[in-house]
Amino acid sequence: MTTNGITLANKLPRLKECGLSLLNISLDTLVPAKFEFMARRKGHERVMKSIDAAVELGYNPVKVNCVVMRGFNDDEICDFVELTREKPVNVRFIEFMPFDGNVWNVKKLVPYSEMLDIVVKRFTGLQRIQDHPTETAKNFRIEGHQGTVSFITSMTEHFCAGCNRLRLLADGNFKVCLFGPSEVEHYLAYIVTLRVSCGS
Repeated sequence: MTTNGITLANKLPRLKECGLSLLNISLDTLVPAKFEFMARRKGHERVMKSIDAAVELGYNPVKVNCVVMRGFNDDEICDFVELTREKPVNVRFIEFMPFDGNVWNVKKLVPYSEMLDIVVKRFTGLQRIQDHPTETAKNFRIEGHQGTVSFITSMTEHFCAGCNRLRLLADGNFKVCLFGPSEVEHYLAYIVTLRVSCGS
């Protein structure tokens, strides 16, 4: 499940009981003021609480998705990597890409090569992890860190040929590809069934 994490902490125990085994939490900044500017509401502290709650419940790794945008949060890349020092989280840096609801500007794109260079200059002992054939991220570990760091190169190094992902949306439809507008409909009944079986 991918979530903004704002109301997640209190729901996690029940979700765990219902069988939720993989968790992605979206967090584009570690600065509360920036968070409020982007999300148009407060909630940074609650997201951090959700990340800690997920770790305590045994989710390993807890995936933290960060879309990197030049001039907004590219100065926080190393701060995000620091999260992996003491927490078993997988920080995933995602290249900014055209998406519903955002204002696309190629100048905001920070390519993978530049992000990696920033990390290498600050942290020693960066090691590449062997990727699964269908992996959409380039994964690394840093010596002495509990967590890992990944890069999703949506724009500069496409992984479409090996991608086997589907995204289940909140309305019950499946989105086959983030780069395309098409969705597979009529899965709402399946979601209702899940909610009933989980007692929510």
